[in-house]
Amino acid sequence: MKSRTVWLIIILAVAVYLLMSVYADFGSLAVALKDFQLALLPAVFVLTIINYLFRFLKWDFFLKRAGVKLKVKNNLFVFFSGLSMIVTPGKVGEVWKAWLIKRIDNTELSRTIPVVFVERVTDVTGLLLLSIIGVFIFKQCVYLIIVLVALLTLCFIVIRSRRISRWIVSFLEKRAGKYAENIQLIHRTLTDLMEPKALVSMTLLSAFAWFFECLGMYIVVLGFGESIGILQSTFIFSFSSLAGAVSMIPGGLGVAEVSISGLLRFFGFGPAIAVGIAMIIRFGTLWFGAFLGFLVYILFRHRVYRLREKKAASGDSSGNEE
Repeated sequence: MKSRTVWLIIILAVAVYLLMSVYADFGSLAVALKDFQLALLPAVFVLTIINYLFRFLKWDFFLKRAGVKLKVKNNLFVFFSGLSMIVTPGKVGEVWKAWLIKRIDNTELSRTIPVVFVERVTDVTGLLLLSIIGVFIFKQCVYLIIVLVALLTLCFIVIRSRRISRWIVSFLEKRAGKYAENIQLIHRTLTDLMEPKALVSMTLLSAFAWFFECLGMYIVVLGFGESIGILQSTFIFSFSSLAGAVSMIPGGLGVAEVSISGLLRFFGFGPAIAVGIAMIIRFGTLWFGAFLGFLVYILFRHRVYRLREKKAASGDSSGNEE
């Protein structure tokens, strides 16, 4: 990520949290944050990591379905390093994972980029599934959920429809020149990955994984001395994360925080407590994840690349499992 982009994200984050602090009143927010039980924060980190581990299983499933079989340690390195890009718009920076795989075992990007895309799609569908549960119970945000379901259904139909996809591929091939074969491979891979049974099973796994971060929010609320139902915390966190994801704003900054605090206000929480909860849960999920990804990449990149170079020097050009 370019340094200019990093600074823009930092400025955006500072602006968002400053405005939220003004809304909550600095003094009241400071008191609320001071009273938060910090001893509960490690539990939030653990739940976030559990979420990542289950989503890693989903990532690994789609990679293997695309014909890419990395060694587990290399795949863990790729997946967790990709978390450093979760503060990019719509997490599109996670395409970097495809570049990491190419550097490790020279797999073509046209085979791995569709995996990044479908993994992201199932993140959204998993959050959508959790949000729908809340919509049925609390009757909130119904129209937005309907729009998102319609858009995802349209995306699925376009990719799976032979007639529509053939027209799109043909259109792109005429303008891709020497990259026409890559367009064909991307389409074939997407079609394989978006097979209905695979999408449904991985959406369920994704929803299960995200539920752990919803539990993290439940714990954060308890840490402020307040109480909330698990279904409420699940709806608030999943819907807010979904809103942040589809906004295409880096990390959903502002959108997710305002959605969390706004829904908490709707359920009767005071401004300072609502904003404090939003700040802490985002620190324990978004910012913790970005820091964890950066740390994994910094600590292990030389070891992974060194092993790759040794294998290449010995005549073994594959980083894959046998």
